[in-house]
Amino acid sequence: MTKPDASSLPRSLEARIFAAYAGLTPSERRLADVLLRHQMTISDLTAGELAGMAGVSKATAARLFRALGYTSVPAAKHQIRTDQLWGSPRAGLTDPDRAPSSEVSLQHVIESDLVNIRDTAATLSEEALVQITEAIVAARRLWIMGLRSGYGLAHHAAHYFTLVKDDVQVLPAGGASYSHEIASIAPGDVFMVIAFRRRPRLLPVILAEAAASGAITVLITDLSIDERSAAAHHVLRCRCQSPSPFNSFVAAVPIINFLAWSVAAASGEASLARFRRVDSLVSLLDDVATPKLGQRR
Repeated sequence: MTKPDASSLPRSLEARIFAAYAGLTPSERRLADVLLRHQMTISDLTAGELAGMAGVSKATAARLFRALGYTSVPAAKHQIRTDQLWGSPRAGLTDPDRAPSSEVSLQHVIESDLVNIRDTAATLSEEALVQITEAIVAARRLWIMGLRSGYGLAHHAAHYFTLVKDDVQVLPAGGASYSHEIASIAPGDVFMVIAFRRRPRLLPVILAEAAASGAITVLITDLSIDERSAAAHHVLRCRCQSPSPFNSFVAAVPIINFLAWSVAAASGEASLARFRRVDSLVSLLDDVATPKLGQRR
């Protein structure tokens, strides 16, 4: 891969990696993923240490940094250390100091989201997805916590899981404290957290306490997560790049949909019985309009 013109590159490491990702070799992608996960502490690591963490050669590391437009590894570390935009949605923009462009393209957003979904799916471990499914099926209770931008996705997940599984709880509950809620987690539970960039500092503590309570912990997050915050039994990383000034969390939706579907299939008659029970109660308790076959407006 030839070195690009530095003047045409985004400023942040994250944006540079996303811009080049499709053209990287498998070994370069492994190293790029390591860089994303350790970008907060990258200045403390040598090129050899980073290469070792990714299982690639030092030559691959040097080649990747050149492909990203850096003149050298020290220059890259200096730029990353001085970059103050880490975690901001603006970090992915080519020029984060400029106001958003008035030229908005729906097609561009759709294409970017499709790339996010495909690249995320390509990096997910099928074994991990099976293990998560089995844990949720066997769980006494499924806890789903959405932090900051993950709040809405937590409720999306709960909507589907409650159709096919008993005892699904969404956190944080209205007015409750973290201490009261985490204290209720018990052995045999699954604790799923959805938290993206600019995660609360308490995330590692929350995950550790849930695990100490005997729960299986699952974290749905983005590529920039550091190892300390990713101290969960299962970590599912989503690509969140966007041409807009905002992060895109669309890649998390298929993961949630797949897990809910997978849990329903693995639960068999139990999930079907609950689904039928919920469906029968909709007409009794919920004031909703349901289209009838052949009905026209």
